[in-house]
Amino acid sequence: MWRTRSKLLFTAGALISGFALTQMGMYAGQHLFGWKLNFNVFQICRSLLENYGIGYMVDALSGLVLLTFGIAVCEAVRQCMATRAAFRKLHRMRDLPLTEALGERYRELGADRIWVIEYARPAAFTMGLWKRRIVLSSALLSVLDKQEEEAVIYHEAYHMKHYDPLKTWLLQMCAILLFYLPVLRHITSLYKTAREILADNEAILRTGSPVGIGSALLKLLSMTPANACLVHSAARSSFAETSINYRISRILDPQQEQIIPMPWRSIMFSGYVLVMLTLMFALALM
Repeated sequence: MWRTRSKLLFTAGALISGFALTQMGMYAGQHLFGWKLNFNVFQICRSLLENYGIGYMVDALSGLVLLTFGIAVCEAVRQCMATRAAFRKLHRMRDLPLTEALGERYRELGADRIWVIEYARPAAFTMGLWKRRIVLSSALLSVLDKQEEEAVIYHEAYHMKHYDPLKTWLLQMCAILLFYLPVLRHITSLYKTAREILADNEAILRTGSPVGIGSALLKLLSMTPANACLVHSAARSSFAETSINYRISRILDPQQEQIIPMPWRSIMFSGYVLVMLTLMFALALM
């Protein structure tokens, strides 16, 4: 069920974002490069505003498109630079003996996929957009038993295998760019929860018991100060940052299923924005 929810959430976010951004791209291409496009929502908005003599709104529409793509480019560059800087920092912090030992123990995950860093606080996360790494701190490994260690690594291996840092970052960026569609923020939040639950399920399946993942979560939470974060800006999927209370209660009671509250206000407002664009499109064709 959670796998289906995850796919539906990502698909919904991608379709909504893709529609709006594609229309913006077509609008920008028509005015910057002279593309001949007959059907474009943003171009129709511009034509209607010009017909009604609201010139300043035309400039605002163009400014919105320009600002959206400007922020997108800046955020993409910033994220790539932040991820690269974080990898350099973590590379210098590696505990080579422990890294080699875990790499040998979990060879099925691939060469150089697990980094153990010398860090005084517990940490476990998967980082990277294309070249992903599982990062664990020596402080965390020192308090985990074998079953807990396997649970944490298989949890993070799920994120690594399915490009979760990249996909979550894309949804988060679209939610920021298309701020006037608040439903995207709720989709992103629910998607992150779904991915963590699926990663927990993978750990339980691989270890054969929910005990390891549950006790590892509790240990990590009890040892981690509030707002403590080793890497702030780089895209990552962290072991203990999302929906902790629900994940723990679900591990204790596997039959429990979350009733997802529907963000009706956000859905209605976002739907209103999309309907208005559609109506403008229809009026222009009459």
